[in-house]
Amino acid sequence: MVAAIFSLSIFVGSFLLFLIQPMVGKLLLPAMGGAPAVWITCMLFFQLMLLGGYLYAEKALRYLGSQRQSTLHILLMTGGFMLLPLHIDISAAGSAVNNPVTWLMTRLSASIGFLFFMISANAPLLQRYYSQAGQTDSHDPYFLYAASNTGSLLALLAYPLLIEPFMTLTVQRQLWSALYVLQTCLVTICCIVFWQTGQRRQPQNISDSVIPAAAQSQSTWRQSLFWCLMGFVPCSAMLAVTTHISTDIASLPLLWVIPLSLYLISFILVFARSPRWREIRWENYMYPTALLAMIMYYLGLVERMWLTIPLHLLAMFLICMYFHGRLANDRPAPVLLNSFYVWMSVGGVLGGLFNSILAPMLLATQAEYLLTLFVAVILASAMSRKLTVQDFSLARKCVIYTLFLLAMVAMAWLDEGNMRRFAQQGGIFLVPLGLLFIDAFFRMQKLVWVPLVILLAAGPFVQMKKASDVVFTARSFFGVLKVARVTNQGKENDRDLAVSGLTDIFYTLQHGTTMHGIERRITSMRRAFPLAYYSRESPIGAAFRAGLVGRRFRQVGVVGLGVGTLAWYGRPWQHFDFFEIDPKVVEIAEDAKLFTYLAKSKASWKNHVGDARVVLQGIPDHKYDLLVLDAYSSDAIPLHLMTTEAFRLYQSKTRPDGLMLFHVSNNYFDLAPVIKRICDELGLYCLISRDITTRYSLRYDWYDFAQIFNSQWVAVASDPAAFAAIKRYKRWEEIVVERACSLWTDDYANLFQAFSRR
Repeated sequence: MVAAIFSLSIFVGSFLLFLIQPMVGKLLLPAMGGAPAVWITCMLFFQLMLLGGYLYAEKALRYLGSQRQSTLHILLMTGGFMLLPLHIDISAAGSAVNNPVTWLMTRLSASIGFLFFMISANAPLLQRYYSQAGQTDSHDPYFLYAASNTGSLLALLAYPLLIEPFMTLTVQRQLWSALYVLQTCLVTICCIVFWQTGQRRQPQNISDSVIPAAAQSQSTWRQSLFWCLMGFVPCSAMLAVTTHISTDIASLPLLWVIPLSLYLISFILVFARSPRWREIRWENYMYPTALLAMIMYYLGLVERMWLTIPLHLLAMFLICMYFHGRLANDRPAPVLLNSFYVWMSVGGVLGGLFNSILAPMLLATQAEYLLTLFVAVILASAMSRKLTVQDFSLARKCVIYTLFLLAMVAMAWLDEGNMRRFAQQGGIFLVPLGLLFIDAFFRMQKLVWVPLVILLAAGPFVQMKKASDVVFTARSFFGVLKVARVTNQGKENDRDLAVSGLTDIFYTLQHGTTMHGIERRITSMRRAFPLAYYSRESPIGAAFRAGLVGRRFRQVGVVGLGVGTLAWYGRPWQHFDFFEIDPKVVEIAEDAKLFTYLAKSKASWKNHVGDARVVLQGIPDHKYDLLVLDAYSSDAIPLHLMTTEAFRLYQSKTRPDGLMLFHVSNNYFDLAPVIKRICDELGLYCLISRDITTRYSLRYDWYDFAQIFNSQWVAVASDPAAFAAIKRYKRWEEIVVERACSLWTDDYANLFQAFSRR
């Protein structure tokens, strides 16, 4: 009964901790442009608060004793009632673009810092209380840690599946506040039980056999650093994998939940009462998986998400199982329990600091994932058992592995295109088969890291060749931006598009998996025209042509700068205001050595850096004849730009006879029904144009077919007469809603309803 009460209290506390994390992410991610770095920074804050809670638990127990400390803890948790219900003010998010990390950390500290701090201390405190509660299993309270991680995992999964789709943020905050009150009551009950049982009962038949012998002695600096290192590597791996798969492969909604869930599952398994998960030699599985993950990283098979994402997640999970297993096997006696958690948490904080602050500062690309794999394999190899005479021949195995991997590197170096096509068509499966064959012959053990080091050393040369056409790379809080130089993209084997004797060179801006713009930079004969989603025959191009009649669109606002393609349509009598949240994007678009749309525009223009909703509030009402919203084509949707309150703002900045154009081309979401629902609520009118481009449908830019993309645009107006002009140049039709869609507001937005079924 006592164990059940303590388990329930720890379970609820951990459930609260991981319920508030996605809730805060939902509040902050949209306001900061949907960047994965927002979540990474939030994770750093949570880890710092977790470390603070563990330090408080250790120091308070040391200086106050269990009795007085438990009384103080109840009083502090009760004092947290004054901060309920939760509230996070994001109104000033747009002003934080130059220093977003500081703004996020300050805002989180002021709003939820104390509450998170207090709940973080519950797990180590309650485990320490239980170790002194005189129960038969009080000598090994670490099974309560499994209950803690189970609560964390269930909260992490319950939020996107059960809570977010059916509750507004207001209801979510009220639910969390009620659970906090429940948690305070449960902690009070546990303290009362501890006061009653801990003084009069002594543990019966206590044996230290469950605790590893090496962990019985007093903690040393070497052991503390070991706990720290074992906490650092898996945490860094989890964050690095989250960033890699969310930006370089696919920004699938809620994809970040999977790595964190696997991270928690590894804790649950290795700290369970059954020792079977701790006895498995996870390094023997981690070595080949890490090797394959590196190969997959170098090949860059982003088109095969079903293969690449599971492989990277498996590599991360095996790293977590190995290092968390080492932590569990080295867990100390209960007297050092709090110190154990403190140093483990220090490792987690260092992992967060490395991935959220140091890596973006020191690395131009997201190479922290490769570094994490490398460090994990090296450490695991160094800590594994020594080789015996019966193992394998070191020289023979290293030679064969080296030749095998260098052959792959040579193929990629000599003909990267054929190598990639070979891999994409299924040939990549020969790689694990080859490794398995070698492994079966030589019985793989610790020195498998030798060819890994060789691959890591040789791989960057392949990456350099692949990146030889990358003329500019920049990394900001919002991600990695790459400007690439592409020659005759997609036209070499297309006789219908071939123009004899011409060699065109295009510059492209890529942000993760999202293309932000293309421009022809060098050409033998032809003038550079707008490309990608913005060609002259696209819905947006047709709208600008319609605006030439009567000079309708004198004042134009554009949310989302990209490379400044729309500035090409500018005329001397027009003015463009661009709104962009990422300062690096502004720098790239304004650099005439990279893109010239802005530099050569005939219109006057101005770039406004900051969150669009915040900056637009400072724009005079009814200024714009045309307001273009081009912030939704990325795989990470900025939800706060697609709510009823946002549409009211857009309407107030557009003239009564003006027009709003929303670019809703997206790989994963169908936003047209969402816009239709908001327009119905606000009394606005809307039409959609679906532009399916073929080489034969292009009248002007048929030779640029390879650089012109299909696009969808939604036109919104207060007066349906505003549609008359654009209808003459492009087909626009009513939006047909196939399934009901809830009204999106700042308080509630259900992404699952917007999933595209195409």
